[in-house]
Amino acid sequence: MRPVELWRGEIARLAWGGKGLARSEDGRLLLLGSPLALFPGEEVEAEVHWKARHGEGKVIRWIKKDPRRVPAGCPVAATCGGCDLWEAGEAAAELKKTMAADLLHRQLPEITNWRYLPAPADARRHRIQLHWDGKALGYHARGSHQLVPVAGCPIAADDLSAAIPRLQEAIQGKLLPQRPQRWELATGTPAGRVVALDEKKGVWLLEPDGWHRDDAEMIETFQDFTLRHRAGGFFQVSPPWAVAAFRAVLEDWDLKGATLYDLYGGVGLFSALLGNRFQRRVLVEYDIAAVEWAKKNLDPMALASECIASDVGKWLPENLGAPEDLILLDPPRAGLEPEVAAKLMSAMAETMVLVGCDGAAFCRDIQRLSPAWKLVDLAVLDLFPLTPHVECVGLLKRLRAMSHEL
Repeated sequence: MRPVELWRGEIARLAWGGKGLARSEDGRLLLLGSPLALFPGEEVEAEVHWKARHGEGKVIRWIKKDPRRVPAGCPVAATCGGCDLWEAGEAAAELKKTMAADLLHRQLPEITNWRYLPAPADARRHRIQLHWDGKALGYHARGSHQLVPVAGCPIAADDLSAAIPRLQEAIQGKLLPQRPQRWELATGTPAGRVVALDEKKGVWLLEPDGWHRDDAEMIETFQDFTLRHRAGGFFQVSPPWAVAAFRAVLEDWDLKGATLYDLYGGVGLFSALLGNRFQRRVLVEYDIAAVEWAKKNLDPMALASECIASDVGKWLPENLGAPEDLILLDPPRAGLEPEVAAKLMSAMAETMVLVGCDGAAFCRDIQRLSPAWKLVDLAVLDLFPLTPHVECVGLLKRLRAMSHEL
């Protein structure tokens, strides 16, 4: 391990991921993490490990604070690893936009016109993961597995936050498994019914008299459709805001046509959002249980759909679709597998929508697709309040189709 040195200086700008960038006196780059939000122009003290050409470290003290900084709304903000932007206050949206702009400038410099949709003040998480160490319940501390006990969580829906002490009481009272493990608390839309899941996929429903073993399904009801999925299955972290944001972007693009290829389709969110704008849908999803839920969700909407349980890379054929079709992809955090990107080069559909919850992976995939596809519009959505994470949604057009239009 290289020795730790104390460094004092000014944060020059914010980089992707919320890191503060600075320069040492000899010109070397410094990349600084922080337990709380950082503002460009702030003077800080940091513990730094120097490497050959740059330094990495963490801020331990503020010498000069930005006047926009406000007290954190969480008593464990400085230690808990769940959030990164406490104390940013109303400037949080601007800081996250700055981070996204840094990434896009470096990775997709040709994209200068893009939209940013900040999270509304009332956006809350409908799923949280807690850890029980045998004595207490809480979140992991930033950068470690040390437990930070919590009795509530201000970024969770009120019903979830109120369920935390009831979960701890039940574990301590031997009414729920006592082994050290991760627990998930989740609620549907609108927030209300709360379920708890342990690592063995046991599900308990919280009722007025306590927790009861249950096979509870999660119910997400929105403006014009309802989706159901199994407890513990993947779904948006803040469903009401996520659906509103996706709806705004997709409606603005006025997407319509013959067939929607909903790849990595989950339980049918994007098929439901696009509704009858397409004559038929082909949904492909690796998770067999999610595919069954997708069928149950789309059938009552009278949306002609073929739901296929398969790995997208194995299912995806060459020359997919026709000019009037849309290919929509919402891959896992790691982004598109190389074989998927390669097969998309020959697709016959002329329009594609790519969704990415990791900005760096999204930019990489846009670059991979660039020989055949052009990114014509981009929206960056803050679907993960108080973290540096954003969701990117890109509209792409086939270069062949664009040349024909010209």
